[in-house]
Amino acid sequence: MTGALEVGAQFAASGIPTAVTTQWSEDAPAVVIDTETRHLPESEAACVVYELARKAAGVRLIYKKTDSTLRGNIAAELDAVVRAFPASPLIYAPAYPAMGRTVRNGHLYVHGVLVNETEFASDRLNPVHQSHVPALLARYPHAAAIRVVDGETDADLDAAARLVTRLAAGPAAFAHAIANVLGAPRVAPPPFPCLSRCVVINGSLHQASARQIAYAVGEGWLTVGPDEIPHDAGWWLLRNGASIRGIVENRKVDGLVVFGGDTAYAILEALGNPAVWPLGEIVPGVPVSRVRPDLHLISKAGGFGATDILHTIRQALARSSQ
Repeated sequence: MTGALEVGAQFAASGIPTAVTTQWSEDAPAVVIDTETRHLPESEAACVVYELARKAAGVRLIYKKTDSTLRGNIAAELDAVVRAFPASPLIYAPAYPAMGRTVRNGHLYVHGVLVNETEFASDRLNPVHQSHVPALLARYPHAAAIRVVDGETDADLDAAARLVTRLAAGPAAFAHAIANVLGAPRVAPPPFPCLSRCVVINGSLHQASARQIAYAVGEGWLTVGPDEIPHDAGWWLLRNGASIRGIVENRKVDGLVVFGGDTAYAILEALGNPAVWPLGEIVPGVPVSRVRPDLHLISKAGGFGATDILHTIRQALARSSQ
């Protein structure tokens, strides 16, 4: 879900209204559908993506969002997209330079280290054992229709975006490049909200998120439960094990800052799986989305961001409201 919101923010920020949902929808010019297939067996994930791609037969551009560290059923899902559109080549640009993810000679690096030699190799649910993207794809029958593009700079992604005809894939950085060159009607991007009462919910096991929470605690951020939120304005950390449903149902907060896609999905499920409308990224990798008029979601994948990112997010939203 964090990835879906992140890629949706790229199109929204470019002036293309975008909805993020968990089911097929035609309610916006751009629609991002969270398939929740990362943890499924390969064959099941491929089936879900294939059936969804077939529904999109009349859609002008199909973008398959992939994890920037190659976690999940990437090869099976890209093969499913190409199988649904056998006459269209797919341009796959796995790089995300702003987040330290670069691709050289087909190998994905994270801050200069091969991804299968980083902590992502021991990911609890989706360990990464292969850094060479063409080799990752090679055992699937439609791999020849997938062109893997190297990228070490945003300019590389801009060049790759100009190669796209109908099918593309990659993390949010490539979506950003495509959104900027896509011929589509534009509107003024929506402004960021003024949020005065936010709770931070960390559902990620990644060490980057743990360090970010520890830094906030060291800076004096209070840790609260659903029934302990102060009446005055502020930003707080949700206590481990506290009820997420209690937070979303008490309507005492106007913003939820969420680390981790599974947790973001669970929160939206508790809210009845509404369509969510991204506004843009407040900082790279951190989209702001409208859930309902009185509630916004600020989301982040677990492995992203500097140690002081919560301070940065809070300051950026404070500036946006002035």
